[in-house]
Amino acid sequence: MLDLLVPRYPDVMTVARRNERRWWILFMAVVALTGVVMLLLRRRMAPESVLAFLLFGGVLLATAIQPRFGLYAILGLTLFGDRSLHPWYPFTKNLSSLESIMYVSDSFSFSPQELTIVWTLAVWFVRAAAERRLRIHFGPLFWPAAIFWVFNVIGLAYGLANGGNRVIALWEVRSIFYLPLMLLLASNLIETRAQLNTLFWVATVALFAKGVAGVWYVHDVLKWDLEGVERIAEHAMSIHFNFFFVLLIAAWLYYDSASRRFAMVLMAPFVLFSLVANFRRAGFLTLGMAIGLIVLLLYLEHRRLFYLIAPTGAIAMAAYLMIFWNNEGPLGILARAVRSVIGQPSARDAASNIYRDLENINIMFTIRQAPLTGVGFGNKFYMIVPMPDISFFEWWEYITHNSIMWVWMKIGVIGFYALILLLALTMLYGARMVRLMPRGQLRVFALTATLYIFTHFVYAYVDMSWEGGSMVFVGTMMGVINALPQIAAGKPAPVWPWRVFAPQRADRDAG
Repeated sequence: MLDLLVPRYPDVMTVARRNERRWWILFMAVVALTGVVMLLLRRRMAPESVLAFLLFGGVLLATAIQPRFGLYAILGLTLFGDRSLHPWYPFTKNLSSLESIMYVSDSFSFSPQELTIVWTLAVWFVRAAAERRLRIHFGPLFWPAAIFWVFNVIGLAYGLANGGNRVIALWEVRSIFYLPLMLLLASNLIETRAQLNTLFWVATVALFAKGVAGVWYVHDVLKWDLEGVERIAEHAMSIHFNFFFVLLIAAWLYYDSASRRFAMVLMAPFVLFSLVANFRRAGFLTLGMAIGLIVLLLYLEHRRLFYLIAPTGAIAMAAYLMIFWNNEGPLGILARAVRSVIGQPSARDAASNIYRDLENINIMFTIRQAPLTGVGFGNKFYMIVPMPDISFFEWWEYITHNSIMWVWMKIGVIGFYALILLLALTMLYGARMVRLMPRGQLRVFALTATLYIFTHFVYAYVDMSWEGGSMVFVGTMMGVINALPQIAAGKPAPVWPWRVFAPQRADRDAG
């Protein structure tokens, strides 16, 4: 904790004046929202666009009242978004996107997601400074994330100085900037177990809603015919769903609340169906790795339960692989993923493997040309071997599937080591939190956050993973790990001046 301002406790009259000022601010915000609605109606916007702007205004207003609500909104609205399932969805798209129902102008290249992140940070800082209660918890993970951020800024400047495309450079790097900001917000705005529980419920419900959207897409658009369909949503959806299943398993393993355990069991079929329909081999395999680590943890902590579950699971998995080894339908997707990894891929998977092999050759050649500085953002990587044409992806000459080596290629070896340092410290600290947290809900959250980050960056080695949704999610989970010690210690959050006489227990337990 870093106390930047000396706290000053107000008298009763000061509290009354501040309460009155808060209500005036609330009144003016309502008036402003009404004015915005009138303006939108005058522009003859579609009803759904007016509703979207009203909801966005509500998010900003709720954030002004309590910055933590902004964090909830950023995570939940980001995780629900998907450019393939619902291309109209506005939260993660620029206000210059014609697809978005919140389209404003071709020149307004910011998204509601980015505006909410900046607004939440601003409200948090301004409120805390005005109340003389500004305390920033950096923890062990913020500074490694900040160092990585600095090298990305340097990579952006270097790339532009060497003739890089400005628009593409900004698109490459903008989502990476979300990570340290979300880490900082989650580390400081989540202060109690109840608030952490709410954050995980927000993520769970958002992923469940996306799972339902995936099922509806298969029903409404594909008419339940998945043959020949490569995916139904963005690649990142599969890795996000890993969080859901790790949380579900951890909740049962550590006896989390009955409401979470049974509610997630009811949600699971929708999420599982969408995971299968999206068919990302890396998503299945990283989920398998996470489950394997949970089984190892089970061996260390519940030896008797391990000998009951592990052999049964191994036999069931072996039986499944034997039955569905050559099945090309939806039920055989997991078997095909395993078959592809051990050297017997399908024609489609073999073509995908070849593309990645050729791409990796070009990545390594590019790295050798500029190992210290990288080529910088906005510059193409070198191609010494031709690759299949995937020009339907606009930035295929700039962004590679191997998202780990891509960092070295773009910002150089020191920036790459900064990434490795951040990941290593996150895994070490996350594993430490899993061991130190008391059995129950906090250990569930520690295990889920740590394994999600682990699966994300294993996935990043074979697929693109620096997009905005993933960086918001990864940054939030890093912030959770960062904040766990003070949450477990039960340290009360600073009492705001207008609540100085309120019972502290109610303040601590607020969700």
